[in-house]
Amino acid sequence: MRVPTIVKRTAVLAVVSASFATGFTGSASAAGYDGQDPITSGCSASAITAASTALYAKGARVGTVELRYSTACRTTWVRVYSDGPGVGGYVNRNQDGATQWCGGPSIASNGQEYCFSPMLNDAGYTSYAAGHASDSTGYNDSGTHTTSSY
Repeated sequence: MRVPTIVKRTAVLAVVSASFATGFTGSASAAGYDGQDPITSGCSASAITAASTALYAKGARVGTVELRYSTACRTTWVRVYSDGPGVGGYVNRNQDGATQWCGGPSIASNGQEYCFSPMLNDAGYTSYAAGHASDSTGYNDSGTHTTSSY
C-alpha cells in the first residue's frame, strides 16, 4: 500500500515537534525550581554530591562544602557542614552569575552544623558551590573555598 506524501510529511512533523517538546521540557521544568527548597520540593530524593571540597582551620579539617545535584529536577544547591558554630555558603551558576545562599544553620544527627541553599536551575548550565566553616571553638579561618563546576 502506498502512503500519500501528505501523511508522510505530517508524521515527520509530528516526530520533530515531539522531539522539540521533550527536549525543552526538562529545561523548562528545571527553571520552575529556581529558589525552591530541595527537601520540600522532593528534589533532594534524587540528589547526588556532584563535587565537594574539604574545609580546614588551623590545619585541621573542620567541614565540607558540597555541590548537590538533583538528577530528577536538574537543579543544584550548596550544602555545607561544619564542626563548629560558623557555617555558610552559596551556589553560583557560571553562565549568568545567579546565586542562592545558605539559610540559617541546622544541627545534623552527628552533631555537626550544616546549611543548604535554595536550588538553581542547572539544565543546560554549570554551577559551583562555595562555603566556609569553623572549628568547635568557633574559630573560623577556613576561608571560603569552592568546588569544581558541574
